[in-house]
Amino acid sequence: MSPHRVYAIAQKEWLHMVRDRLTFISLMIATISYVIVFGYAINPDPRHIDTIMVDHDKSEFSRLYRAALIQSVYLKVDPREMSAEQASNYLRQAKTSVVIEIPPDFTRNLMAGKTAQLLVEADATDPVSLNGAISSTGEVARQVAAHILRRDQLHVPSTGPNVDVRVQRRFNPQGEHTFYIIPGVIGMILNMSLIMMTAMSITREKERGSMEFMMVTPTAPSEVIVGKMIPYFFMGIVQVLSILVIAFWLFKMPLTGSAWALAALLFTYGVTTLMVGILISTAAQSQIQAMQLSFYYMMPTIMLSGFMFPYSGMPQWAQWISSTLPMTYFIRGARGVFLKEFQMADMVTNLWPIGLAFLVFLVTSIKSYRKTLN
Repeated sequence: MSPHRVYAIAQKEWLHMVRDRLTFISLMIATISYVIVFGYAINPDPRHIDTIMVDHDKSEFSRLYRAALIQSVYLKVDPREMSAEQASNYLRQAKTSVVIEIPPDFTRNLMAGKTAQLLVEADATDPVSLNGAISSTGEVARQVAAHILRRDQLHVPSTGPNVDVRVQRRFNPQGEHTFYIIPGVIGMILNMSLIMMTAMSITREKERGSMEFMMVTPTAPSEVIVGKMIPYFFMGIVQVLSILVIAFWLFKMPLTGSAWALAALLFTYGVTTLMVGILISTAAQSQIQAMQLSFYYMMPTIMLSGFMFPYSGMPQWAQWISSTLPMTYFIRGARGVFLKEFQMADMVTNLWPIGLAFLVFLVTSIKSYRKTLN
């Protein structure tokens, strides 16, 4: 083995790697950004969970209790006054995660030495991430109640004030973690398989040399893009049907909402995911580049969409990034239609961001495809 020949080959490969600027730059950017973003953004113990307080008591306890919860690291209390019905709708629409209701006789029962009940409703579609928030509601209530009793020189039992926290876990009362995971799994599988397949379509034509034949045909860029999407779209339908059969038959997944709303969500998310793959395919010059770009898109999508880690545990800037990802809205809509009785009207708030992303990817893909023709 000649060291000179090995050095010459290594030098040649180094030049190829450096000259492939798209691969080299994307590799370095992804390495640095992933460590920074995921290191700060991912938190399995979420804090500052959105909370609404419904105050029927209008007492000093409720004012001190609200102030104490605001100081808590687990809950972020909405300052608005809402009725129990409004708060319940916010909980169902995933605009909040916890609703605390203080009955009108809470202070009267507390001062009389009777059991004072506190009602807590929690969105149990994620049965793990809310445990800290739920336990803090009762702990803070007992501390505030003990402070009021001691200040008024009333007897405080050795076991603490008689505060009974009644917790109602809505939408997933059994705490089935499978019901929380499966909607995200559907989005993840479609995200990985459809993007990877479509990302190879145009780059395969470039590598095989058949792109020149397509260039001389009288087809418009939009026609080429739609034509390449159709076969993979039907393959995605087969995937979705297989996943749903397994979910309903094996895992007993409920479908409490509208089947039409679920179909609209799957269709919109499916074509948007295909369009991401087409965009990558038009931008990449080889199948290796297409695989790398697909991976760079899929990693933050899976990690920051709320599939693997709670959305409420992310800092504000990470939540902003998450709000730009179609998979974030797919997971919210899928969990809503499976567990929260979402109808078509409820699904609109998740459909339009995915549809907007589809239009952006479509326009960008057409322009990028024309550049490759030139």
